[in-house]
Amino acid sequence: MAAADSFPLPRAELIALFLESLLFGAFAVLYFISIWILMYREHRHGRSKVNKWMFATATTMFVLAIAHLCFDVQRAVDGFIVHGGTPTGTNDFYSWLSNPTHVGKSVIYITQTLVGDCFVTYRLYVVWSRSRFILILPTLLLIGTAIAGYGICYELTQIKGVGAIFENNLVPWITSFFSLSLTTNVLATLLITGRIMWSNHRVKQYRAGYAAVTRWGVIETIVQSAAIYSAALVSLLATYVAGSNAQYVCLDALQPLIGVVFTLIIIRVGLNETASDAGHGVSQDSRITAAPAHGPHHASHYPMRPLAINVSVSQTHDAESLDGFERKDVVHVTKDPVLDLESGSITP
Repeated sequence: MAAADSFPLPRAELIALFLESLLFGAFAVLYFISIWILMYREHRHGRSKVNKWMFATATTMFVLAIAHLCFDVQRAVDGFIVHGGTPTGTNDFYSWLSNPTHVGKSVIYITQTLVGDCFVTYRLYVVWSRSRFILILPTLLLIGTAIAGYGICYELTQIKGVGAIFENNLVPWITSFFSLSLTTNVLATLLITGRIMWSNHRVKQYRAGYAAVTRWGVIETIVQSAAIYSAALVSLLATYVAGSNAQYVCLDALQPLIGVVFTLIIIRVGLNETASDAGHGVSQDSRITAAPAHGPHHASHYPMRPLAINVSVSQTHDAESLDGFERKDVVHVTKDPVLDLESGSITP
């Protein structure tokens, strides 16, 4: 317990509240941006089913993050103000693991983790052409994560009086929960990335330039998001195994961070699609298809592909030049006489 003594529990809880508040502010901004993007995509593309799932997931994460932050603020008031009148009052309050506020925030965090893991699994299911076979292992990991997570909450209610989160009856449950969640995210990310790379390899001969750029952009987004969450989980697991109270900082920061990672994917993909729509608006109307030069048999040796041309039109309105043009003197043009052959007369 030397690591826990070097980083006092009240200090860890106060720093955790500060960091959670910062990340929640970032999550709130990203949440509203992602909601706007989902509404824009539904208006433009009519993807109502996918958008509803993503909207529901993002909103659920946002509500859970608000609830978790409210619990932490209430616990800070109780710990530092209500119980802060004695030298050990704050430490004793935060060491009261069976406190309803502590159990409640733990339930919220575990639910938030499961919501994120479930959507990662759903995304894997969609990328793999809705194959049920690919869901076997992730589903087992999800079930194990849920059992371990809510098992932690039950064990917390069984602790009487003051205790530590590093109790022997809690260690197996907590380490299992963190390890299973980390395994689920890493496995799903690897399978999604592998599937996209394989699809990109198969279609690049037909849409070489566009497919390669688009697929690698998606891979980059998924890998970066998974790396952020995985790094946070590894830090949490490492600090807990080391017996340091710094695990409270990592734990509270993960609550809004899960939502941040989720909304970042929506924003990145949504902005890419918006830019793609703007770029293809002209190219689809300006598509030129080459015709065979020497009949249909000659074209079989040289298969033609659509050629997209993006045309940028720049217009500059010069008010002074227009005014000058309107004030120009009228130039009279004198026509030469024209001979009317039918009537034999000459008209000016």
